[in-house]
Amino acid sequence: MHGPMGESSYTKEVTSVIKYIHSNTSVKDSMYEHAALYFIDADKEIAKKQHLTAQVKEARVALENANSKDKTKLAVELQSAEYLLNEETKIQKLAQQERQERVYKLCESILLLSEGCDYQDTQTDSAKFLGTLLLLSPHEGAKLPELHQKLKPAYKGVLALRLLDKLLDEEIITNSYILQKYQDELRFSEEEKGMSVFQRDVCVPIILAALIQDIGLQHPLAQLILKGPEGNLDEYRVLENDDRIALLKINYQQSLNYLIHGVGLVTYRGNSREEKKLFDENEKARLQFTKSLLTDSIKPKMAEGNLLKIPQIYASVVFSTKKESNLNNLPKATLVLDKAAQMKSINAEATQHFISIVGHFPQGFGITYIPKDRENQDLERYEYAIVFALNPKNPFVPVCRTATRHLTFNSVGKRIVVPIENNLYFATTRKKFSVISPERLEAILSKLCSNFAERKNLDLIPSHWNPYSYFCFTKFQNLWKKSKQ
Repeated sequence: MHGPMGESSYTKEVTSVIKYIHSNTSVKDSMYEHAALYFIDADKEIAKKQHLTAQVKEARVALENANSKDKTKLAVELQSAEYLLNEETKIQKLAQQERQERVYKLCESILLLSEGCDYQDTQTDSAKFLGTLLLLSPHEGAKLPELHQKLKPAYKGVLALRLLDKLLDEEIITNSYILQKYQDELRFSEEEKGMSVFQRDVCVPIILAALIQDIGLQHPLAQLILKGPEGNLDEYRVLENDDRIALLKINYQQSLNYLIHGVGLVTYRGNSREEKKLFDENEKARLQFTKSLLTDSIKPKMAEGNLLKIPQIYASVVFSTKKESNLNNLPKATLVLDKAAQMKSINAEATQHFISIVGHFPQGFGITYIPKDRENQDLERYEYAIVFALNPKNPFVPVCRTATRHLTFNSVGKRIVVPIENNLYFATTRKKFSVISPERLEAILSKLCSNFAERKNLDLIPSHWNPYSYFCFTKFQNLWKKSKQ
């Protein structure tokens, strides 16, 4: 009916990124799986290196205090001890470099998928990335919490970048590191797949911080709380308060541990002393900036401390891991932010700027609306649309791409804005529409839903629709191409 189901080339790129962030595979090649292995081995590696270092010190002291006849033998023992220490250091350094390469490659992939060559392209690319992530979720099923947990990190990272640009534009950012790197005309890369200095030194660390903000949950102590001694507890259950506080502490400490020791400083590759000095200084500052993003997000006071915190709260609603996850609650994510701002958990000014970016309806959300005729009169039917653009002029009025026309799904939709009085999400609009007979509403629903089993669970006047099945068809996945006005 709608052509082949599957993934477009862009959707494949996004799902590949998600897979390499967090997946459960036998080869254990995702970032989170690598982190879990690191946490298991980290204490052993530290102990081993400490033991070998102690042996070198003992051998050195023994050689210094030895008489002449024992010096040759002790020199060999020292040489052997130093060799073993150097080899272990190399092994651990190579493992760290492998983690670095994977982590930074992921960050760069997310950056390239969500940013273009200028501001406008970047808004479109980010809307496409965020919308695709939401449309990859069926918003139902037993494995939904697990899927949402995997989708969150990249989602937070891109939202943090868009908030950063907004706060820079409003001249609210005071962080000296960010301001030192920022030049408006050099914000984006001129090369198609290249990176500007700002992207490398500011944007990539922000994405990295978002990706590892909850990576400490992979630590064995965190897993013990989440899954229990037998590993059979539901990790997405509501925790007792003591367990919740303990888990937050472990996650924070071990996420920092993974950043500082698991990822660490990138090593200079070259022969120039001067270049090495500058490179090392830059890497230290970049790592310190990434660390500050994690530490400042705990109790954000300044605007930049909210770069992670605000997207974190927002994503926790959009990609809820609760068993009773309800698609209808997604537009309430901004209400949760408003409440957090009132409680002074996050910065109120930064919160309002964030809401101005995302609006009250997330990218990829399914809107049901009443279309108008040529005389601007409401028609006696509703149609489907999908939110597909950031920065709406009014947060309550989403910018959408139509998914149906005359109750028929199509892949060449118009770009529209849906005012409150035509958006069935709002109770006042649904009430206005309730004068239409149930028979007519049933007829509309029968055209938009393919089977009776699906229809019987839906309201005759739906406040929203779930575009997941629609998005499963390849031809419907390019919502963000230039459309008719």
